[in-house]
Amino acid sequence: MSRQLGKKLVQWSATRPKSTTEELVKSLTVPLREHEQPLKVLTPDEKRKAVQLRMKEIEHIKGQPPFFDMFMREHTYLRISLTEKCNFRCLYCMPAEGVPLKPKDKMLTNDEVLKLVKLFARHGIDKIRLTGGEPTIRKDIVQIVEGIASTPGIKDVGITTNGLVLPRFLPDLKNAGLTKINISIDSLERLKFAKMTRRDGFDKVWKSIELARSYFPKIKLNVVVIRHQNENEIVDFVNLTRDRNLDVRFIEFMPFGGNEFKNDQFFGYREMLNLIVKKFGEDVIRLSDSPNDTTKAYKIEGYQGQFGFITSMTDHFCNTCNRLRITADGNLKVCLHGNSEVSLRDKIRGGDTDEQLSEIIQKAVNNKKARHAVFRNGRSQKLAKSTDDSYRRLTLGIPMIRVVSLLSAFFSVHSSIPTSPLGHLSSSSLHFSHLASSSHFSSIQFRHYSTTPPVYSDSPVLTHVDNNGRATQVDVSNKSITIRTAVAKGTIILTPEISLQISQNTIKKGDVLTVAKIASILGAKQVANLIPLCHPIRLDFVDTIFEHDLKNAQLHCVSTAKCGGNTGVEMEALTACTIALLTVYDMCKAISQKMVLSNIHLVHKSGGKTTYNIDNENQI
Repeated sequence: MSRQLGKKLVQWSATRPKSTTEELVKSLTVPLREHEQPLKVLTPDEKRKAVQLRMKEIEHIKGQPPFFDMFMREHTYLRISLTEKCNFRCLYCMPAEGVPLKPKDKMLTNDEVLKLVKLFARHGIDKIRLTGGEPTIRKDIVQIVEGIASTPGIKDVGITTNGLVLPRFLPDLKNAGLTKINISIDSLERLKFAKMTRRDGFDKVWKSIELARSYFPKIKLNVVVIRHQNENEIVDFVNLTRDRNLDVRFIEFMPFGGNEFKNDQFFGYREMLNLIVKKFGEDVIRLSDSPNDTTKAYKIEGYQGQFGFITSMTDHFCNTCNRLRITADGNLKVCLHGNSEVSLRDKIRGGDTDEQLSEIIQKAVNNKKARHAVFRNGRSQKLAKSTDDSYRRLTLGIPMIRVVSLLSAFFSVHSSIPTSPLGHLSSSSLHFSHLASSSHFSSIQFRHYSTTPPVYSDSPVLTHVDNNGRATQVDVSNKSITIRTAVAKGTIILTPEISLQISQNTIKKGDVLTVAKIASILGAKQVANLIPLCHPIRLDFVDTIFEHDLKNAQLHCVSTAKCGGNTGVEMEALTACTIALLTVYDMCKAISQKMVLSNIHLVHKSGGKTTYNIDNENQI
């Protein structure tokens, strides 16, 4: 009887309509986990009570409160970069010539790494992952793993490695307490592997994978997918999971400095999944994920292992992000895509106590955004072709190996500022009982990176960027003191009614042009306080005049700045002009907001090495 029932089931299966690839992909990308849903909006009271309850739980167990951010995300996972050095030169990570390395004395020592691990563990961090560069380059890697594994509260110690020299350390690392291992391998073809890593190391890496399988029940393989490079191997990687307990993780290619990112190389996870579904059809199974997973997990029915997608570019996992990062030189990063860092190394070497370090860390965590820059407007930014060059210019000189991204600098120009899920609640309005007010925060040094364009013999060089790509102020101490002059011009387009009232001096707030002129002078004197890398200048003269085009309802502004000094006054003239026009807007906006500031530009500069006039745009 069971045999007959089996026949009926087989016949029904053969005759029922098959789902199309498109339908299968759609069904397999339905959100299954909490972090793919919108952040829950809590009232200030609800948030305060929830945070305090969780803090009491952790304090009861570990003696210190956990690191919560302003979006109710508890941080339990710390990634530590042990070195900037790497023995590969992967296309997606760093330029072929490598990157300038910091001096050894700027790197965290073994003792400093373990001190930070113990500190974070007391605040609820229970998972540590060691990265690089290539962490196995560091000679004391085994001692570091042993120290971390023996730290009370730490449950998992993982490592992400390229596997090139892993066999010489693996037995000792396992004995020291290593619990998890990720190995990067982007191609199963030897020649392509060499092309993508710029090194001939496939045989050694594959040997490491097979050796690691004998030490760990499951290992993860990281595969960065790049169109026209290795997307045709996606199915081959999935087939590795047939008889091996591997977790293959396909990672979307991301723009970082030095990796020569191009839009046409991007291959999103839905495209990857589409290739897999075309091959395996309804045997593709969507697995459930824990809230803090960064991977969308799948497997093929009957296969031993699994695979997944890390979708940083197309479908973020920010809502339940529980990760913090420490760079090799000891800087704390609360988000991979943020461009602000705070030096814990300097604070340790400066003698700060654990309590002071905890305050600094919590302060940084409080500033963590709801989403990283790619998703600030609530959805993935389109990688339009028109932005391709902008990507490369913004990220040149800041390699992925440095764990620093300038994506936020790029997307902040094109995205709206995110609204806090708490609405009007600001960081200052939420009280954390364990954070005492302290002037200590005033000494925190945040590091911001700037762009470093390629230097060609016939191209101008950015003077506000040092050799390492960091923003810096120009040293003008050796420049000659001369009479320096700059003139800037701009226009505000008015409504006819506003234009008429200005000409008749009947604006209710008062004499528009007089107030605007005074404001422009005050603005010019504040430039050094407004623009970070400008020098304080003793201005000798600032003047603003207006030309009123009543017929076309336009007000033209011309601002002049002069000084006897060793640096130019272009920014003072431009600021004076801008502030004057903004003041006009403010004085008149009660009548109408339909005014437009337009065409603010420099028309003349002189007194320095070059003289500029907009009439002929000659530099003499």
